[in-house]
Amino acid sequence: MVLLIISIFILLCNGASGDKIYEKQLEARLSLGDRTYEKQLEARLSQSEADIKDLQSGLELMNQQNKQLLAELKAQNTKEKRLLLPTSSHQQYVAFTAKLNKQYNSLNDRETVIFDTIVTNAGQGYDENTGIFVCPISGYYQFAATVVSEDGTDKNLDAELMHNGRQIVRLHATVYGYDEGTQVVNIHCAQGERVWIRHLMGAGDSAIIPAGFSTFSGALLHADQ
Repeated sequence: MVLLIISIFILLCNGASGDKIYEKQLEARLSLGDRTYEKQLEARLSQSEADIKDLQSGLELMNQQNKQLLAELKAQNTKEKRLLLPTSSHQQYVAFTAKLNKQYNSLNDRETVIFDTIVTNAGQGYDENTGIFVCPISGYYQFAATVVSEDGTDKNLDAELMHNGRQIVRLHATVYGYDEGTQVVNIHCAQGERVWIRHLMGAGDSAIIPAGFSTFSGALLHADQ
């Protein structure tokens, strides 16, 4: 009987010890699981932070691109508005045409041909008293001139378009009466520079220009910025 009681006591002690071992094993497993889960959470959190940084970088790049695009659109809009403004708002309008209503009977060599009658003179660059156009604004201009020879002279008529003392083109009308010599040029003309037509007198050239046929014109194509 005593032996039976001792055996039961031993079994109970062994059972209690086994429970403690099991509890410790369970606690170890739970602790390991918690640490593994924490590591997984930390890894996910780190990945999320990296993804957020990538998104922020992408947003910053998009903002920069949008700012650049807005600046380009603003510049284009300003340019288009400028082009839609009346000419007088952003560029002085310069244009003239003068015709010869008097007859020259004895022109000298290199004498200025004065086109005495103004048809139009926007910008007031042409002087009908001197025959000289003075550029009121710097830019690119187009000039055109026509000289017509007299009938019955049997001589050529020659002239030249001058820019600030330099010949740009030569005009030539043949010996056949009322023939015309015409030239059109595009040149840059600075403010204050002069353009005019002058007669050329060679051995076979006429000193006569009849009235009513010859003209001198010019217009500003594009003003310097």
